[in-house]
Amino acid sequence: MVMCHDVTSWPCLSNESKKDFDDSRIALKDMETHLGNTVKKLENGFKKITASIQDQLGVVKNALSNVGEKVKKVDSDFQILGKDFQKTKWHKYNGHCYYYSSDVKTWFNAERKCRDIGGYIIKLDDREENEKIFASRPSNIVYWIGLTDLNEGEFRWNFDQTKATLLPWARGYGKKRLWLRLCCLQS
Repeated sequence: MVMCHDVTSWPCLSNESKKDFDDSRIALKDMETHLGNTVKKLENGFKKITASIQDQLGVVKNALSNVGEKVKKVDSDFQILGKDFQKTKWHKYNGHCYYYSSDVKTWFNAERKCRDIGGYIIKLDDREENEKIFASRPSNIVYWIGLTDLNEGEFRWNFDQTKATLLPWARGYGKKRLWLRLCCLQS
C-alpha cells in the first residue's frame, strides 16, 4: 500500500481559461490607465481651481487695501467735520442736529440755504425742544423758524406742511430786523 503525504492539484489551463485571464488583465490595465487619466484630470482641475482662488484672493487683498485707504480717508474727513461741527455751532438734540448761522437772510433765502446744506429750516415739535433751541442760540439774536402763513393767519410748518400747534414765536418781528438762520438736519 502506498500513502501520499501531500496532495497537490494543478488547475487545468485551457485555451478558454487563458482567454478569460488575458481579457481580465487587459481590463485591469485599461482600468489602471483610466484611473491614471482621471487622477491627472482631477489634479489639473484642482490646480486651476487653486490658481483661480489665489487670483481671487489677490483681488480681495487689493480691494481690502483700497478699503483700508478709503476708511482712513473717511476717518480723516470725519475728524475734519468734527472740528467744523464744533466751530460752526452745530448742536445736537433729540436725534436732530441744529445749526445757527449768523448770515443775514430773508426767510425764503434762509430756507433755501438750509436746503442747500442738506437740512431744512427748523420745525419745533414741542415746548421742550423750543426751550432747548432757544437756550442754545447765540445771545439775544432773533432767528427764523420754519413756519409760514402763505394763507394769511394759517401757520404751517414748511418742512411737512402740518398746522402749527405749538406757537413758540414772538409776533411783530419781520422785515427790518437782522435774522439768524437756524437749520436742522435729521441724524
